[in-house]
Amino acid sequence: MIIFEADTASVCTRNHVSDVTFYDSTSFIFTLGPSSSDRFPLTFIETGLKREARENDLLVRTLKEGEKIPAKPLNDDWTVFAVMASVFLYSLISAVSRRFFQDMKRFFLFRGIGDPASRDMQTLFYWQSTIINLVTFFNVAFFFYCAADYFEFIPETIPGFLFWLLCLLLVIIMVSLRHMVCYITGNISNNIEVFNEYILTVYSSYRCGALILFLISVMMLYTGFVKTQILFISGTLVAAAFYIIRIIRLFLIFINKNVSVFYFILYLCALEFLPVVVLLKYFTGLF
Repeated sequence: MIIFEADTASVCTRNHVSDVTFYDSTSFIFTLGPSSSDRFPLTFIETGLKREARENDLLVRTLKEGEKIPAKPLNDDWTVFAVMASVFLYSLISAVSRRFFQDMKRFFLFRGIGDPASRDMQTLFYWQSTIINLVTFFNVAFFFYCAADYFEFIPETIPGFLFWLLCLLLVIIMVSLRHMVCYITGNISNNIEVFNEYILTVYSSYRCGALILFLISVMMLYTGFVKTQILFISGTLVAAAFYIIRIIRLFLIFINKNVSVFYFILYLCALEFLPVVVLLKYFTGLF
């Protein structure tokens, strides 16, 4: 058996990059061939995109389902101008006419029933009365708008200011229809004085109620010491209280003029309670 001694050392040529090369599997250079330097920009971009994709995938896995940002009702800028306009009109009324506050006092204390001045329809056509009616309709519609905005009843496609204008138009139509119904009923039943007095009572109830509803609306917009929901309930109770006072005054007017109670009940059922029931049925059907 012949044993040959041989040198096992391997010899290689010098690397064209450097004398000693350490291989890194995480590097963007995967080979040491001459083509690596030519593909450097593309390889760098590809590696960056892969790393960004892995980071995005990890981020998406750690994300949780988001919550809907709560709405901010009663936060429209135009409401400031509506409040300022109402304050200006009320200031103008108090400066030029004291009748407004006198009528409020008479309405609350059930005074003036049967008084000829209580059925003088000409008082509705003075310019002071027109301003009072205008600010009254403004504030009733404004309270309706605040309630609709707070309970998210306003459609997203309708701006808040436009919805307030629609409420204003609705209030004007309701009051005008009430005026026409009372006028026609009075002429048909030959009780013109009775229903003229009741028409003025209706306007007085709206005027007094609108002033209190305006104060409640201002508290909802600019104060926080009372919960908004409590203020809405208070406003609803105020409106109901004025409606009851209006019905009581109507009853006293009928008694004072010796009108049959049967006609009083018939009028209430046909022209007072029925429209309210229809409105309640309509609005409850929307929710």
